Amino acid sequence: MRAKRSIATVTTAIAIGLTAGMALAPAASAATGDGNCSRTEICVYNDYGRHKDKGYYDLDSPALKNFHGRYYFNDGAYLGDSISSWTAGSGTSCAGYKFFVNVDFRGASIQIAKGTKGNFDSPWNGPYNNIISSYSKYGC
Repeated sequence: MRAKRSIATVTTAIAIGLTAGMALAPAASAATGDGNCSRTEICVYNDYGRHKDKGYYDLDSPALKNFHGRYYFNDGAYLGDSISSWTAGSGTSCAGYKFFVNVDFRGASIQIAKGTKGNFDSPWNGPYNNIISSYSKYGC
């Protein structure tokens, strides 16, 4: 009888632990930040030249009003105000992607056409280097 109670107690404790572990685990976001940089996403990089080893992040949700809580894969740096280059997937049904200098889709913005790649260091898009704070798609 004592052995049955011990087994029941251990079984209950394991079940509670597993349930608590599932509740505490962060929900996976299939829409953005899974590290895949698919052809329907825009992949942003923490350095010029689109080097994944220096930090990258994939954006696929229709909009992301701020980058709070998002960090680059590979280097762990904070995504907000640090984007230096991009690779825009061509598989989206939208015309492209739009970056804003402030959160909540405010302030100056720049449109990035799908299927393009580049750095924020040229005369026409250089002012956007390391100041992007929110993102959306356009022409959908």
